[in-house]
Amino acid sequence: MSTIHAPRPVRVASALPLLAAVLVAAGCGEHAHPPAAASAAVHDHDHSHGRGIAVPDTVQRTLGITWAAAEYRVVQGVVRVAGRFEAVPAARRVHQTPVAGRVTMRVPPFARVDAGQPLARIDGEAWPALQVALAENEAVAGTDAAVRTLAAAERHAHAVADGLAAWQRRAEVLGGLDQAGVGGVAERAEALVRIADLTIQAAEVEQELIRLRRQVAGPGGGASTGLAAVRRRQLLAQAAAMTGLEPAALVRTDADGVPAWLALPAPEVHAAIAGVVEGDLAADGSWVEAGAVLATVIDPAGVRLRAAGLQADLPRFQERMRGRIVAADPAAAGMIPVQVVLGPVADPVDRTVDLIALPEPGAPRPGWARPGVTAALEVVLDGGADEELAIPVAATIRDGLSTVFFRRDPADPGTVVRVEADLGPSDGRWVVVHSGLKEGDQVVLGGIYPLMLSQRGGGTQAGHFHADGTFHDGKH
Repeated sequence: MSTIHAPRPVRVASALPLLAAVLVAAGCGEHAHPPAAASAAVHDHDHSHGRGIAVPDTVQRTLGITWAAAEYRVVQGVVRVAGRFEAVPAARRVHQTPVAGRVTMRVPPFARVDAGQPLARIDGEAWPALQVALAENEAVAGTDAAVRTLAAAERHAHAVADGLAAWQRRAEVLGGLDQAGVGGVAERAEALVRIADLTIQAAEVEQELIRLRRQVAGPGGGASTGLAAVRRRQLLAQAAAMTGLEPAALVRTDADGVPAWLALPAPEVHAAIAGVVEGDLAADGSWVEAGAVLATVIDPAGVRLRAAGLQADLPRFQERMRGRIVAADPAAAGMIPVQVVLGPVADPVDRTVDLIALPEPGAPRPGWARPGVTAALEVVLDGGADEELAIPVAATIRDGLSTVFFRRDPADPGTVVRVEADLGPSDGRWVVVHSGLKEGDQVVLGGIYPLMLSQRGGGTQAGHFHADGTFHDGKH
């Protein structure tokens, strides 16, 4: 049984062409035709196209004709509720200043930024003070290294001295054996060579000890190595919090050996995510305290939809369901497949329950899917019917006793054919089509009312539109 649908209102821009179409339909031959050049441009179809209606590109633009494709989808067993998009927590990041200082903004409002891009620079007293502390700690750490080197050199000096004493004793023993005529001449010669080498090493070690003792005796000499290392980690952690850089990046040196923490003139705040900067920014050149909001970056694609389902439908809902988000405007293209999660808490006043629609990973994000925009959520109930071939309800229109739609001719995209609709169940937005279409066929969505008005007597005659929107049938 066909569903009766009220005609869609005519766009104001199309009212005059429609009126002309109704008047001209009484007799095309009684009116003057356009000049030959213009006629050749708009009369590009034969007037005897059976039941086809010629609608060239210029006419489609004039009448505001848009298209929808017939597709297989679940129509029965679907609950459709209204909702609105909201940003997921990870898609909206508020950036605050870590220290007090004067702000220099690096981006304008509503600019698109990449993750890691500088948003603002903060000039204050905290960063230079931290740089001084890091430099002093590096000096202490350098002194501590000298202390460790001195200790190792002293151990080396003791080892050389012990070795020299041992070879000297051996040389004395071998010298006594030589005087007694027992032998040991070759062994004594080798011992003397080793004694000479160790004597030279002892002199070199003594010079190194003198140098290291002078270095350790300088400012900060004798500081604790462990305390310096702990202090360095703490200072680098503070620097990382101020700049947003990792400690490993802060200690990285340039070609001149200068570490990054020393070369950075002032801390900067970087974008944590890629997205768009919201309109409210800190005033450029103003003084802000630590923790003040500098900018907010939002990723428009990071959205979910929150809809209100009726508590009466709770017995039909599951904890997790599949569904799709479609635009509130039937003419808007695109849809988002989603997983629907049933909210844990219901509203006792409105007698509703939240339905949270989470887009499937990798699902497309149409341009209308952004925070704050209203949309429709279609929830497929457990045990819902199979997919059926359907078109939007807005693509059908009542003409007398019949419901019709206009199918685009696959062989001639500039022609549409009026089809009496053989319709099935509807969910209020989509309606099942039993015959006259196949999957992928296009039907007129926007501009269907002017096409309906162009037909007379049930729309059995062929015809064409002029570029101004007036319709001529195939008879002259």
